[in-house]
Amino acid sequence: MVSQLRKNLCNVLGLSFKPFSRSSAFSLREYQQKNSPGGPAAGRKKKKLKNGSSPETAPAGGCHPTEDVSGGRPGPGGEGPWWHLGPCPVPCHLCCPSQGDSFLFLQEKKECQQKLAKEQGALREQLQVHIQTIGILVSEKADLQSALAHTQQAARQKAGESEDLANRLQTTHQRVGELERTLSAVSTQQKQVDRHNKELTQERDALKLELYKNNRNNEDLKQQNSELQERLRVLETEKKALQLGTEELQKKLEMSELLLQQFSSESGVSDGRQQLQQAMEERAQLEKHVQQLLETQTHLRMDRDRYAEGLEEERALWQEKMQQMSAQLCTLREEKEHGLSRVQELETTVAELKSQRAEPPAPESAAPPAGPSAAEQQLQAQAEQLQKELESLAGQLQAQVQDNAGLSRLNQQQEQRLLQLEREAELWGSQAEERKQILESMQSDRVTISRALLQNRELKEQLAELQDGFVRLSNDNMELTSSLQAEQHVKNELAKKLGQLQERLGELKETVELKSQEAQSLQQQRDQYLGHLQQYVAAYQQHAAAYQQLSSEKEALHKQILLQTQLMDRLQHEEVQGKVAVQVARQELQETQVRAGGPGRAPGEDLAPVCLLTLPDGEEEEEEEEEEETPQAKVPVPEDLESREAVVTFFTSALARAEEERARLRGQLREQKARCRRLAVLAVPSQGEPEGTSAAGTGGDSVSGETHQALQGAMEKLQTRFLEVMAEKAELRERVEELEHRCIQLSGETDTIGEYIALYQNQRAVLKERHREKEEYISRLAQDKEDMKIKLLELQELVLQLVGERSEWQGRVLAAAPDRADHPAPAAPALQDAADPQAGLGEVSLADTVEPARGEAGEGSSTQNPTAQQIMKLLREIQHPQERPGLGTNPCIPFFYRADEHDEVKILIV
Repeated sequence: MVSQLRKNLCNVLGLSFKPFSRSSAFSLREYQQKNSPGGPAAGRKKKKLKNGSSPETAPAGGCHPTEDVSGGRPGPGGEGPWWHLGPCPVPCHLCCPSQGDSFLFLQEKKECQQKLAKEQGALREQLQVHIQTIGILVSEKADLQSALAHTQQAARQKAGESEDLANRLQTTHQRVGELERTLSAVSTQQKQVDRHNKELTQERDALKLELYKNNRNNEDLKQQNSELQERLRVLETEKKALQLGTEELQKKLEMSELLLQQFSSESGVSDGRQQLQQAMEERAQLEKHVQQLLETQTHLRMDRDRYAEGLEEERALWQEKMQQMSAQLCTLREEKEHGLSRVQELETTVAELKSQRAEPPAPESAAPPAGPSAAEQQLQAQAEQLQKELESLAGQLQAQVQDNAGLSRLNQQQEQRLLQLEREAELWGSQAEERKQILESMQSDRVTISRALLQNRELKEQLAELQDGFVRLSNDNMELTSSLQAEQHVKNELAKKLGQLQERLGELKETVELKSQEAQSLQQQRDQYLGHLQQYVAAYQQHAAAYQQLSSEKEALHKQILLQTQLMDRLQHEEVQGKVAVQVARQELQETQVRAGGPGRAPGEDLAPVCLLTLPDGEEEEEEEEEEETPQAKVPVPEDLESREAVVTFFTSALARAEEERARLRGQLREQKARCRRLAVLAVPSQGEPEGTSAAGTGGDSVSGETHQALQGAMEKLQTRFLEVMAEKAELRERVEELEHRCIQLSGETDTIGEYIALYQNQRAVLKERHREKEEYISRLAQDKEDMKIKLLELQELVLQLVGERSEWQGRVLAAAPDRADHPAPAAPALQDAADPQAGLGEVSLADTVEPARGEAGEGSSTQNPTAQQIMKLLREIQHPQERPGLGTNPCIPFFYRADEHDEVKILIV
């Protein structure tokens, strides 16, 4: 042990290790003398002393033995480990110095002591270093021993794991072989069962055919039996008839015998004998016929009984065959279920083996710490010992392997026995009792196998200490397990595919015909879908073209709308200018009226014509504002318009019709306004008769009330019609916007045109219904329009009548007061009647009445002041609105006025 420590120390210090001996001690002494500071001088002195003769001789070593370094004891004479570490400090001839050399001796002694102290300090430091290195080596030894123990334990675990894996691999190989055999056996059984099933199905079909034939024969026999029964019935009836005939004949015979007996006494014997012979012959014939009938009846009964027995025997045979077939089917089903259960058990065992094999191996123990090279050299000896132990354990392992081989042979023998038993079970599968016995024996064999496996596991646990040399085997085992898993997975997939193919084989045969039919139907549907798709593509292209047309037409409509807005702005500007001109004219008219006003004139005399002249402009302005504010009526759009061009043409025609209608109504309104103003002008000269106002007022009031109501109703209807026309125009604009929105929707719905076809059909039906309702509404509106025209004609007649009455009244007034023609008097009833017309009256020709009134007004105005002339000029401009720009386009607003008690006029603007 000490030599080993020295060796380690030398390795640490970098020196070559040699065992201590006398030669090594002398070499160490020489090394120290050379390295010491007083080494050569000391050597010279030693030579001098050796050359000089001294009575005292030194010992054989050339110096006195030094004390021990650790305790100061003298060394054991050259055998101690530290005895030759230092040189002899004092020579032998200096131990007893002379008196002359005392000083030198003391000096040398001090120097030697100092050197010795220094050497002792160095040696002590080296000793401490050696002690520390010894402690380090001891700790390293403990660590190495613990690491060695860990590595041994890990080697044992690895050996046990490798052996366990090897055994598992062997068992899995064996189990896979067993499963393959069982699978092949089950597949062969399944094939045999399938063949047997096919044979049974063939036999069943043959039996069905035979049964069908027998049924046909049975039906034929039944038919024959029924025919024979009918014949038997006929024969029985014939027999009954013959029995009755025989009874009658017997009765006749008895009667004949009686007659014979009676006639025997009377007639001769010859005639009686002849009749008797004839009767006997007839009787014999009848008896023969009766016997023949009885024989045929017995034959028929025998045939019927024979047929009935044959039918019963055939029925019994067929019933027995059917029972046998049902029993065979039941046994086959049981065998099939047993085979399926066996396959499931094998699959479960395979899954268990997979799970056991898929379990991750035990985590490897921590790798031993890598020691220094010196430690590895120290462990070589122990490794050699361990190698010897391993060789001994390898012998034990071989013995155990041999035992395992024997056990594996036993397992193989048992597996062979199991295979033999399974074959016997396949051969004797029809016998249930033998199957049970075989299953029990298999279970007992399994128990024995499990026991053997337990014993193997115990042996494996005992051999778990020999795993250091089997690390490579563990890696190989991992590769083998991975390959085995792959093979097992492939085998399982093949087995599953085999079962699935066997199951699907029958299904595929049945579904091939259905698939062929479905393929034909799908081909037809594909052709249909291709046709529909082509139609949809064409429709999509049409819709795309229509959408492009709609976009272009939309831009054109936008341009038209911009132009219309510009025109409306211009018209509004012209209207503003006309309003300003009218206001200026009003101011001038008021100024001239104030200037020309006389003391004798009443304030209401000039107010009425001024109102008549000034108010129409305001009426026109307000009516124009109302026309702008009225909502536009909606125009019904038919939903059956298919193309964009048809929609555009429809809307353009509708707009044109609406504009024409609007222009016509405006013209009618202007004409009615002009006529109303003319009537008002005609009523102005008749204001100079204050006496006739009361008398004429009573009659005029009655007429004016009726006409007022009629005109008011007509005016309301005309206003409603005007509002409807404007609403139609607004609806056209809304419809254009709706069409733009639909164009956007159409562009979005072209992507999903196929899905919207059904919805489009439903919506088209709904829209058709709405279109029908709109057409009905339009027809009602047309009818209302016709009614409105009739009412306007009636209104025109009433206005003509009113004008005629007014002309008659005016003639009477002029005839009664010719001298007062220059001073017109107020005619309140006439003015009231003339001021009541509405803005939408029908066409009334007042040309004949306006001309003389104009002449009279001219004659009367010759002597008037310039204000009257200006008023007449304004009346002419109002009657001819085309002469002044802006007045012809301004519509008039209807108003009503009436003079009160103070001759003041209150204007009511509608």
